[in-house]
Amino acid sequence: MTSFLSQLTLSVMLVNLLLLTDCQTKSGKRRQRRSTRNGAEGPNMCKVLQVYGRQDKYFTHCVADHLKMICERPTYERWDCCPGFAKRSRELGCTIEKPLDNIIGTARELKLNKFIALAEKARLTTDLMQYGPYTAFVPSDEAIADAAPALVSSLSDTKGGSPLIRYHIAPGRLNISNFKERDQELVTLHDGSRVRVNKYAYGVATVNCARITRPDELATNGIVHVIDKVITPLDVHGTVAERLAADERFSQFNLAMLVSDMSKKLKTKKGSFTVLAPTDQAFAKLPVDLLNRILTDADTAEKVLQRHVVRGVFCADAIVVSVGLKTLDDTRLLFRCKRDGLLVNEAKVLYPDIVGSNGVIHGIDKVLLPDVVKTAEDLMKEMSLNDFLTLVDMAGLNETLQGSNYTIFTPTDKAIKDLPRGYLSALPKEDLQTLIKYHMVPGKITNDNIVGEHQLDTLSPLAVKIKIMISRKGVTVDKATVDEETRECQDAIIHKIDQVLVPNQNSLVNEISRDTELSGFLDMLHQSGVTEMLLPSGSYTVLAPTNKAFSMLDKKLLQKIIEDPVRLKKFVGRHIISSLILKCNIPEHGIYSTRSMQTDPTDFEFHQRSRRLHVNKHAVAVSNDILTSNGVLYKIDHVLPCTCEPSLRTNQGIYISDHRYRRRF
Repeated sequence: MTSFLSQLTLSVMLVNLLLLTDCQTKSGKRRQRRSTRNGAEGPNMCKVLQVYGRQDKYFTHCVADHLKMICERPTYERWDCCPGFAKRSRELGCTIEKPLDNIIGTARELKLNKFIALAEKARLTTDLMQYGPYTAFVPSDEAIADAAPALVSSLSDTKGGSPLIRYHIAPGRLNISNFKERDQELVTLHDGSRVRVNKYAYGVATVNCARITRPDELATNGIVHVIDKVITPLDVHGTVAERLAADERFSQFNLAMLVSDMSKKLKTKKGSFTVLAPTDQAFAKLPVDLLNRILTDADTAEKVLQRHVVRGVFCADAIVVSVGLKTLDDTRLLFRCKRDGLLVNEAKVLYPDIVGSNGVIHGIDKVLLPDVVKTAEDLMKEMSLNDFLTLVDMAGLNETLQGSNYTIFTPTDKAIKDLPRGYLSALPKEDLQTLIKYHMVPGKITNDNIVGEHQLDTLSPLAVKIKIMISRKGVTVDKATVDEETRECQDAIIHKIDQVLVPNQNSLVNEISRDTELSGFLDMLHQSGVTEMLLPSGSYTVLAPTNKAFSMLDKKLLQKIIEDPVRLKKFVGRHIISSLILKCNIPEHGIYSTRSMQTDPTDFEFHQRSRRLHVNKHAVAVSNDILTSNGVLYKIDHVLPCTCEPSLRTNQGIYISDHRYRRRF
């Protein structure tokens, strides 16, 4: 022992003696406090947070923020003398600066009597009084009292070699401000064994996952940090993989590790890990087929296990509010401290802080399944798309839902409830199957790989295709807006949409011919030959003036246009756009501007008061957008002005390009 200590030079001791705690000012004086709440504040006093309903104390003199809640429990402030100071009777604050004592004397001042007694039994007292400098991680009396008797005996047992109490002592003086943010290992006096020190948010620091409850008590030959547990050498426990293999509570998790070769990764000594290990009872809650895949298929097992492993060490005491964890599959998990315990997302931590040489294990009560191993039905339930699942069951398409490699545009429960009353109940089973399959597209389509405007085949037997496009408002499919929440499982990609997709096999011309109010425009379509231009596979927007709109025009001028094929074709083209313009693509506050086939500007805008759709401020859409197999149809109440017919007037002689045309009519 003496030969080892003699290697510590006097210069190191002198340098370390100059170190003060991070909370002291350069002048060595503490900030003056003035308050009477929870005890008078004053010079050289440090704030302590006490948690209501628990004995936990947080010495926050090195933490700037006051945590009002810790683990969902309120806190209150107390003020204690900062390390190295004491109170004088009838004086505000802590005005007595205590002379520095050695580590044993400092421990005695802190009433760490059990540690002192064990140090005497282990013949360590002289070293901790005369040599150093050392960093001593000293368990509180309560921590030693709570430890197993065999563990307490090993602290002072010299028969088997180095007593375990030496594992709590590291050469050098290291205050809490010197701790690194990530894992840091320190060599101890216990045969060179290392302790792992971690520093977290809110000033929390741990040693082998034992929380430092009172830091930075300076001594002449080192520094004392009080901890809330007795710690044991990391190497004795083995790696996290070895600890899991030896623990019967995690036999299923261990089997999955062997199937996926994850055990090899968790045996490495390069790096450290936090393993969120579901218990065997958690695995027993899984569907049998999924459990079998996890325990027999290497790819499935790897995907599941990556969701349960985090790089770095996150001890239970590190979580005083919440912290985000990034797993090996780049998923973000929320590690939270609740009033009734710790949670990882919705999984409860049952067995915290199972320490290994290369990390820590937390036993949890739920398997954290990545979407890629779930079924489409699982995801729909999680996304609250229950009414669509009910329709699938009514249609007898459960097996279809279990198919692979497809995309489902799934209406929300609200969208289904917004359908006309009795619509679904009136559908024969075959038609209901067609409706559901119309929402399913072969192949996996994500929002990220949608470019421009496309028409896609569906699983429906109908020839009509769904129309998917991207605009400034996002992605739309037919008349529905696609929600940003997209989930991908092993079989499919699930998109949430705000309307039910109702297939319409009618073409634009067929839809116009069904409406008697559009007979005049239909005649013009046929006479102009434009109907042949409206290809079945195209996507068009038709703004069809009603018969009443045409009746406002000068009949002689209109007849001349009708009798001239060239003029008529331009006039009809003024009311057709060679792309799909749906209401859901038009901004609520703004103008959607495009050009017609005849090249005139066409502006779509919602009126701020009536919320009706206006076209070029002249015409109002008197119907909803009617989606057809090759486009969308709007009925409008006025003929649109056209540069091709500048002389076109109303019966009263007002040019339709005049603003009075819209104002008067």
